[in-house]
Amino acid sequence: MMEQLLIACMLLLFTWMIIKTIKQISSLHIYEPHAWKQKIDRVVIGCLLMTVLASWLITTSSMPTASADRMPDMPDMDASTTGTTTSMSTASSTDSSSTASTGADFNLTDTAMKQQNQSAVRLMNEQALSPTILPDGTKQFVLNASTFTWSLYPGKVMEGWGFNGGIPGSLIRVTVGDQVDIVVNNHLDEPMTVHWHGLQVPNAMDGVPGMPNPAIQPNGSFDYKFTVTKQMVGTHWYHSHYDDDFQVDAGMYGAIIVDDQPATQANQSTTATPASPSYDVDKLFMLGATKVDGADPENVFTINGKAYPYTPQMDIQKGQRVLLRLVNASAEDYHAITLDGYTLTIVAEDGQPLPDPQQVSVVSIAPSETLDVAFTATRAGDWWFHSTIASELSNPDDTADNMGGMMTLVHVK
Repeated sequence: MMEQLLIACMLLLFTWMIIKTIKQISSLHIYEPHAWKQKIDRVVIGCLLMTVLASWLITTSSMPTASADRMPDMPDMDASTTGTTTSMSTASSTDSSSTASTGADFNLTDTAMKQQNQSAVRLMNEQALSPTILPDGTKQFVLNASTFTWSLYPGKVMEGWGFNGGIPGSLIRVTVGDQVDIVVNNHLDEPMTVHWHGLQVPNAMDGVPGMPNPAIQPNGSFDYKFTVTKQMVGTHWYHSHYDDDFQVDAGMYGAIIVDDQPATQANQSTTATPASPSYDVDKLFMLGATKVDGADPENVFTINGKAYPYTPQMDIQKGQRVLLRLVNASAEDYHAITLDGYTLTIVAEDGQPLPDPQQVSVVSIAPSETLDVAFTATRAGDWWFHSTIASELSNPDDTADNMGGMMTLVHVK
């Protein structure tokens, strides 16, 4: 619209110049050839300039813009953990029986974006995927791999690759002694696998392509079956082991928590979990990264699939003992995390309890590593939980907010 208005103004100005020049020429005498030549030269130069500018504006206004991964800003939402939660709703245009979306249509409603943000809150609160109990007692979980539209932060969406329509995928929670059958359906256009990082499963169930099983082909499926053992207790994660750098950063990962003993009616009614009976609060933060706008290095940094201000915020009461399960799901980058105002104690690494817990102000976590850290909420207030690496604290192309990336707030009341 602006380009069209400029073109119209230029044409009016050009017409006015021609009329004025004709009037001036008509007032000249035939014996003034030098003056005639000056006027004609001005008209010619004016015509050339107007033609060049008009052509440039018309060409610019008709060029397509690279806006496939952009969308209008949406209002900030309350990511508080208080109140009731709803069942997970995805923005995918596909279901388990359909083919994957192409990602060509990146339209998302505000409602869909808020539902995706709430999925990050539910993951923080460790709301796990419900299994189907088979006749022999086996716990069967279903993971559907597909593409879908995923909102990262205000004004930015991407074509996500993930499990069950979310980034990260569904949390799987099992207990020592469980017989597990995890059915993985591939609705992608390329092969994929699932590797159970940190779990000593049979070689045929390890999800490494060709060792010995081939990758799961498009429209194919595979059942990962294993028995949960004592070695598996703790915080772990699963991810695709095919085209890792791309598929993991695109969202093909999720968390798996193994408890040492089954939940009881007593601890189901509190925020404590079977794996952490000495803690009042048990939360999960998956630290991820992705690439947008054609970047080669990772340039968007997330917590539970969201960059600030869409990251999930945590509410706790003063005096509570808190366990934070941290998973570095980035394909490439280390992260250095801190909680302002607090010293954190590393109590477990890759699911294994540390015999000598370490107190640190900054938690350094390598790609694929998991760390359990603990603290007691002794100081009331709003505290930033964030990366200490400057490049991980902003969002590409986000002109509305200088703060972004791998950060969120912990509210101690």
